[in-house]
Amino acid sequence: MSIEAAPGNRPRTILLTGGRAPCTLELARAFHAAGHRVLVAESARRHLCRVSRAVERCYSVPPPNRDKATFIEALEAIIVREGVEVLIPTCEEVFFVAKGLERLKQHCFVWAAPIGELDELHNKWRFAGLARRLDLSVPDTWLITSREEWLAYAEGQWLGEGLVLKPAYSRFASKVLFLDKTASAVQRRELLDRSMPRLSMAAPWVAQRRIEGQHLATYSIACEGELVAHGAYPCRYRIGQGATVYFEPIRHERSLEWVRKLVKAIRFTGQIAFDFIEEEGGALYALECNPRATSGAHLFEGNAGLVQAFLQPEALQSAGAMVEPAGQARSMLTVPMLAAGLGGIRSLRQLRGWLRDFHTARDAVFRRKDVGPGLEQLRVLADAWRTGRAMGIPLTEATTIDLEWNGEP
Repeated sequence: MSIEAAPGNRPRTILLTGGRAPCTLELARAFHAAGHRVLVAESARRHLCRVSRAVERCYSVPPPNRDKATFIEALEAIIVREGVEVLIPTCEEVFFVAKGLERLKQHCFVWAAPIGELDELHNKWRFAGLARRLDLSVPDTWLITSREEWLAYAEGQWLGEGLVLKPAYSRFASKVLFLDKTASAVQRRELLDRSMPRLSMAAPWVAQRRIEGQHLATYSIACEGELVAHGAYPCRYRIGQGATVYFEPIRHERSLEWVRKLVKAIRFTGQIAFDFIEEEGGALYALECNPRATSGAHLFEGNAGLVQAFLQPEALQSAGAMVEPAGQARSMLTVPMLAAGLGGIRSLRQLRGWLRDFHTARDAVFRRKDVGPGLEQLRVLADAWRTGRAMGIPLTEATTIDLEWNGEP
């Protein structure tokens, strides 16, 4: 079904999934401000969009990774009942939406690529291979599927090599391990025994050559291989080694061209984000891909072009236009910004910089005319904390435990 089957200025009914994420709230507010009707489907008991004035109605749906078939059935029922014209997944439920893509797109336009395409981007080993085939720069990457394989490499050709180790399927850098190039063979064996799980073909890890430099991230919307929206931002403040919580738009041509080349080669349709690292000499490497929405959506706050990118991509393509962040407005996720900033400050100079950045950025969640989500985020964090404590997992993992997709059929 074509996204522009109807005039772009007519109010549409939009269904968003992943209502727990601040980026989903950003999209909901953008569509609402443009005069569209916004619905949200979410499996979490509490979520930010549940109490937003930008959302007309929220539906509770089954956890996608626990009941895939019923999840798709629930979405289809909502789409038919409410006359939904555009479905936009935002978090990892996009993988489950993709499994029901042929069924759902009979009723509306779905901003999701086929599951095989998404898997190639989400799997860190397959993504590295795809990038190399397209002559795009990524760190040297190796697949590890067994203890014996790890020991053979770690105590052999990898001696003297700094490495970054992570599951082929992972998010938030929650399980990333760093191995210094000075580590001995004994220390590498101890790392495996102490920190790495049982390795297998079903649950592989990857090892990447460790590259030093400045981290940056991108967020884009692509339609049939053409970028219709794109933004980049430095990863200045992060939760550990994971998600960035401070968003300042920058113009970065090399990352733009990198992204443009990949999405064109695979004719990608959907939201897509990349993590990059830039060496001091200017060499740029893509570390991984998130074929879904990310907090990079906050770069477009107040930019009506974001809605146009979703609802009128063909018009942008015909005009040779691409939506970019307007101005230099900065935003942040305030609660994690407090933790990320204060936890990483090592000098008075860093403290002054953090205070300046904190006071010049707006909160990505709180709005005076829509205060509900600002209060709800504390309840969402409390629920995630209880889940994490009960399951013995980190808070970040607890926020997505019912959405995660790790290559399961």
